[in-house]
Amino acid sequence: MSISSFLTKKFLKSLFFPAHNRGAALPKKLVKLLKNPPGYWDLPELPEIGSPLSQSGLIAKSQREFSDKFGAKGCFFGVNGASGLIQSAVIAMANPGENILMPRNVHISVIKICAMQNINPIFFDLEFSTITGHYKPITKIWLENVFKKLNFDENKIAGVILVNPSYHGYAGDLEPLIDCCHQKNLPVLVDEAHGSTSPSSLLLSSCEESIRDWLNKKSLSKYQKRILEAKSIYKKLIQKNIPLIETQDPLKIVVNTSKAGIDGFTADNFFYRNGLIAELPEMMTLTFCLGFGNQKDFLNLFEKLWKKLLLNSKKSKSLEVLRSPFKLVQAPEIEIGIAWRSKSRSIPFSQSLNKISGDIICPYPPGIPLLVPGEKIDIDRFNWINNQSLCNKDLVNFNIRVLET
Repeated sequence: MSISSFLTKKFLKSLFFPAHNRGAALPKKLVKLLKNPPGYWDLPELPEIGSPLSQSGLIAKSQREFSDKFGAKGCFFGVNGASGLIQSAVIAMANPGENILMPRNVHISVIKICAMQNINPIFFDLEFSTITGHYKPITKIWLENVFKKLNFDENKIAGVILVNPSYHGYAGDLEPLIDCCHQKNLPVLVDEAHGSTSPSSLLLSSCEESIRDWLNKKSLSKYQKRILEAKSIYKKLIQKNIPLIETQDPLKIVVNTSKAGIDGFTADNFFYRNGLIAELPEMMTLTFCLGFGNQKDFLNLFEKLWKKLLLNSKKSKSLEVLRSPFKLVQAPEIEIGIAWRSKSRSIPFSQSLNKISGDIICPYPPGIPLLVPGEKIDIDRFNWINNQSLCNKDLVNFNIRVLET
């Protein structure tokens, strides 16, 4: 039996995590969304949507709204489950070689990230119920006794992890525990995630069915047909004197917009407004990804909009490729891991000349870094990134973390 077949199995009662009871308790708007054709909702980081790390877009707006509601400085939606968020928080809390104090009922995701990052867990035991066999919630007195047992001179602690509620649902009063930690200048991470996530059987099923689909001769024949159709689209566009770049991927249509005196960002904005959404705008080109859907209408639609774009856009004769300032072989001046975790301050990029970066500058798409932690922002790199900012909104008036000197 396949995963997808098993997912159709009916149970009398679904009393397990995730606790939406196989959809019965999902929010109404989410249920309505999922009634659309499968994949209808699967969008990239379009400008209106953004991403959890964007400063603008619907996601950023929603995160700010919930931050205000909960009285928090920040809020981030997690897409890799609670485990991914916990691991991110652990990395932010401690550097390799440092210690984190944690209870024995900590989740395995914490142990795995400690092992990967060479962060040392210092465990403290918990009060144990002889009736249930379960750990009891931590009390202030219990935590104070833990601190008394610790030799802070020998074991420098970077932070403390607490679990509340536990897997079984036991919860204590967090405020006095956190106050106790803060009095010792220790940051606290609270894992409150038990029961909020699942391994996502839907995504696992999609992995299985996608691979099966590729191994199916009938499906493979359909994909081969789509590739031939894409090659035909490319040839017909060339015959219509539309400037395309030849690549080895027949499913990519790369338009050399600069030949018409139009930069790819301007072209992308025009096509976007007219409902034709591209994958990647750049200074000289605009890339469309045909994929394996039926794209027979792409040819006429693109030709119509291309002619309209030519008629309604200002032409430039000064478009030039922004040559990168990279040397043939080059390593960061400071080890990337050390630079990422070193003491830094946030300043406007305009003030960063000759500083050492503690940050990654990486506009998306395509998600290729222009600068990584540990690299020096010399005059060539500085000018290059500034020139990039003339076209990329992600790089307009942005701040960057630089190492303290």
